[in-house]
Amino acid sequence: MNRFLKLVQQKGFFKEHRRVLVALSGGKDSMTLFNWLYAYRKELEIELFTAHVNYGLRDVADWEEEQLKKKMEELQVELEVAHYDSGEKFSEAAGRIMRYEFFSQVMEDKKCTALVTAHHKGDQVETVFMREITGRRLRHLTGIPERQVFGSGELIRPLLTFNKADFDAEEYFEDVTNAGTDYLRNRIRNQYIPALTQENPQFSEAIIDMSQEISLAFSVIKDKIAELDIIKNEINLKIFLRQSKALQHFILQEYLEKFPDLQVSKAKFSELLWIIERPQQYRSELSSAYFFVKNDQHFMIVPNQPSPKKELDIREEDPKDPSFMRVDLPMEGDIEIRQRQPGDYILMNGHHKKLRKFFIEQHVPLEKRENLLILVEKDIYAVTDLTVSDLSKAFKNDKMKRTLWVKPTIREDIDNA
Repeated sequence: MNRFLKLVQQKGFFKEHRRVLVALSGGKDSMTLFNWLYAYRKELEIELFTAHVNYGLRDVADWEEEQLKKKMEELQVELEVAHYDSGEKFSEAAGRIMRYEFFSQVMEDKKCTALVTAHHKGDQVETVFMREITGRRLRHLTGIPERQVFGSGELIRPLLTFNKADFDAEEYFEDVTNAGTDYLRNRIRNQYIPALTQENPQFSEAIIDMSQEISLAFSVIKDKIAELDIIKNEINLKIFLRQSKALQHFILQEYLEKFPDLQVSKAKFSELLWIIERPQQYRSELSSAYFFVKNDQHFMIVPNQPSPKKELDIREEDPKDPSFMRVDLPMEGDIEIRQRQPGDYILMNGHHKKLRKFFIEQHVPLEKRENLLILVEKDIYAVTDLTVSDLSKAFKNDKMKRTLWVKPTIREDIDNA
């Protein structure tokens, strides 16, 4: 225990924290962590709270919950319990999401600024090895961090340098499902790592050493990216393209970390790097929630939101407002207001020019092109917010004409008002 206290004080884990939530599974790991924190709570100047998730997967789960309640009541430590929805099929991923959402909520309710979990050295080895064999990126092989931002405060893992053999809790529950092979992590723990340790008795240390070196390398990369000051809501294209191919790769990875709910495959990642190098503007759906957009100056990931519906404010008298565009038209004929269509041409400087080419020459962003309104009377007379065609200009001094002043406006949806 003295080693634990020295480590916690040396690293200042609780220097900024007074109300601390302990994730309590009831196993030897978490009970040892709780016991040590409880024993040194005065020296560390912390008040403890606990949280437990009952997954209901074992017959003894409810009994274990009751035993934890009794123990915490005896010690006068608050315990919050959540139950996994038995109507849903259990998966490790779903269980983890539910667990940490619950912990985050308890932190907020109890005004805790730190969550503490009992991950240890063996968990670190299992995690790094599992990420390696499931094809994760190099950045994920840095392993489990000791500290990270979480919920309304911080997630701290003070036992990462401890072996399971160091734990001394006498009262704890043994989860017999941990000895099975139904889940990948269990197979790694019970089959793969023991087999590889027979080949190399220092296998676990080798995995951790590799993870630490990768972490150091990534620190250098992150420092270099930070110097560029390039990771913003949008990435400056010129600065990005001036970097080496290797650094471009990691800049894009770092940018994607801003969108934790966006999953980009390795194939899609390579495609994005290729698109960024091309001179053309680009807009493509990455998922149901996000678009990737590239223009002449930047590339960015934007939420997939419906474009605001536009309509034209049309005046027959000059409103004396520079935001309105003047369009001169023939006296007779029906005027159609629409968005652009494939094959559209506009008469400019005596030449018919494809509207698409005109947009490219004028550096009109793709997202703006989709929302521009066009005035058509057989041919295009105006592209609102941009230009009028030679056809409109020809009528400017013609007495037999009609003149309109137009301005695009955002239409409010009454149903959603």
